[in-house]
Amino acid sequence: MRRKRVLPLAVALGLASRSWLAPKEPERPLGRRAAWAAWAGLSAVEPAAASGDIEEPLTYCGGGFCAQFRLGGLQFRGVVDTGSPFLLVSTCEDGASGGRQSCASYCKAWGCSTQKRGQPSGLEDTDEVFAAGTARVSWKRDSLELGGRNFGPVTYGAMLEVESYGGNGGGAFLGLVREKAARIRPTLVGQTPLRTVAVDLRTPGQERLQLSGEPPGTASASAAVPMVDLRRNGAPLRYYAVQAKGLRVAGEPLDVGPLVAVLDTGTTGLGMPSGLFARYDKLRRQKASELGLRRAQAVDILLQKEDGSELSLSLLPGRQSGYGQDRFDIVTPLPEPSGMTADASALWTGEGHIGAKPMQLSNRGLVAEAPGNGVGWAQADRPLSQGDRFLVRLLPSKGRGQSAACSGWLGLAPRGACLQGEEDTSAYGGWASEGKLRAGDLIECRLADDGSGTVFWRVNGGQAITSKEPLATARMVYPTVELAEGCDVELLSTPIPSPLEREQSMSWAAPPSEEAKDRPTLVFLGLGFLLGRKMSIDTVANRVIFT
Repeated sequence: MRRKRVLPLAVALGLASRSWLAPKEPERPLGRRAAWAAWAGLSAVEPAAASGDIEEPLTYCGGGFCAQFRLGGLQFRGVVDTGSPFLLVSTCEDGASGGRQSCASYCKAWGCSTQKRGQPSGLEDTDEVFAAGTARVSWKRDSLELGGRNFGPVTYGAMLEVESYGGNGGGAFLGLVREKAARIRPTLVGQTPLRTVAVDLRTPGQERLQLSGEPPGTASASAAVPMVDLRRNGAPLRYYAVQAKGLRVAGEPLDVGPLVAVLDTGTTGLGMPSGLFARYDKLRRQKASELGLRRAQAVDILLQKEDGSELSLSLLPGRQSGYGQDRFDIVTPLPEPSGMTADASALWTGEGHIGAKPMQLSNRGLVAEAPGNGVGWAQADRPLSQGDRFLVRLLPSKGRGQSAACSGWLGLAPRGACLQGEEDTSAYGGWASEGKLRAGDLIECRLADDGSGTVFWRVNGGQAITSKEPLATARMVYPTVELAEGCDVELLSTPIPSPLEREQSMSWAAPPSEEAKDRPTLVFLGLGFLLGRKMSIDTVANRVIFT
């Protein structure tokens, strides 16, 4: 599945100099770069009219569709992305990457900027998260020319340092999400008079990007789907998101409660939270023996139209001859970036605190206080990678003696998951103290560096305790505690940050404000659902017209 960044929600989430970032966690190689021939120069441009229409041909670019544009007079080719908000370009300078191969072929394909080009924007650098790595982004200003129109100076991001790409450039993106929270970097469309964003994928070889300052042509309610605003649920952007009435896998409904779908041309197939993906994968495997693999992988999503009827979108199966025999029916779990706000994290992962009361936090999030009754749950805001460890100290709760007995679980679990399983067994990498611990004890927890999933604990520097079973999950795992009344827990030390995490340190994460049962499940519908259709997005009336 070709996925640009997971979203440029990175800076969007409002952290001072980075956003969610888990640099040591390997990401799936979801290949996005393809060999390109040189393209012809753009025609002369005229100043943009407030209501003028723009039409730009799109070319298929290995799992996405690309448009040409000029920035500061330099020519670029960028992925058209209705799932992200920013204009991003890459930098590549020979000699700047420690003797790597010349930038010439890469820059000929995508276009390149340099660190010195562009005017200062007055905005601090940020760290962006990609499916294949992370990038340091410098925010600049320069003139934009697109579709024969000159939009004048706009704020854009120049990617400077890239980890995991094997080079120092990450391609260009035309992010088309318009509205954002106040703290977020300027969106591309928000800096223009454009109102309507249309992506026409009805005919292979004739794909078009159409932009206008006017509303789309008149359409009946039977062709329009209203959009919903996910910012109240913790999202930092007003994604092009629509209410869904249902999700079917192999023809069978998959009950997920409230469901919202983001229309995302920057994704190839379907992205869903890890918990939902596990359910999808289980049902797909069950149906494969009965229906065959191809039919078992069929996915349909039902959207709620303005007139109350349903619009069914189906994931295009198999290889597509019009696009180099590429596939668009790939379903993957969404990566789980760290460092998000509690509400954004819960929305992104589809989970929140489960089966225990969230602990109250103090001392700048380093101390989690157990509830007065029952079991409290807390989880760190960043994951552990192989070979990493964390250290905690147990503290007496208010009114308890300095040597109060402590009972509970401590270990590693995916976002939102509990350590304690059924019948007091370990659901993930948890160790039950069962009253063997006391306030003042120091507990170290470490994840093996050999990929085995083995977890180790040491109490007060003593003999290592080894997990009976390895971690049974492919998801990122977070330091997690579940403690009964009597003891609080202080987070003392955490993994050493990578160079892109210069100013970050781990703390206990605040719980989401919204109960899991009231939070919608978020899925990303990519090109596999959109090929053969034209999608016209009215960013003012907040509706999408499918033709």
